[in-house]
Amino acid sequence: MARTRIEGHDIMLFDDQGKSFAFGTNSTLSIETEMNDVSDKDTSVYGSQEPGRISWNITSDHTFDISTFYSLFEWQQDQSKKMVWYGLRSGYKGSESFDPTSEVNNGTDGNRQIDTTAYALCGYVYLQSITQTASNGDKANYSITLQGAGPLEKKMFV
Repeated sequence: MARTRIEGHDIMLFDDQGKSFAFGTNSTLSIETEMNDVSDKDTSVYGSQEPGRISWNITSDHTFDISTFYSLFEWQQDQSKKMVWYGLRSGYKGSESFDPTSEVNNGTDGNRQIDTTAYALCGYVYLQSITQTASNGDKANYSITLQGAGPLEKKMFV
């Protein structure tokens, strides 16, 4: 497959069934390595650090959908962890199945699925926060923050 620049709408957040979170408009994956100070007399004034724990989270913005919003609200209230996938959608530009005339690629299908032929990142998360915004004269939106609860792994969706 030829190298292709990936467009933002091709990278999505998916549930454990490989279906995208509804009406996503923006998402951010953040992975951070904590640095532990291991300075001693030999390191002088420069100090020394070594990598420690790795933490990760995903923030995602969505156009408001009442049923999805309440499902997320219930998830947060029951404080359970769920598996999510973060990766490319099926039929993205540059994939073998890309068809520029298909409904998947022109944004009208409303049912985005994960690409099962490419690697994605997956892991368990807790729903840390939901922020809902309803501005006068604009569409209602909500944002969620998902906090990683264990390792983030590179896998093929099965």
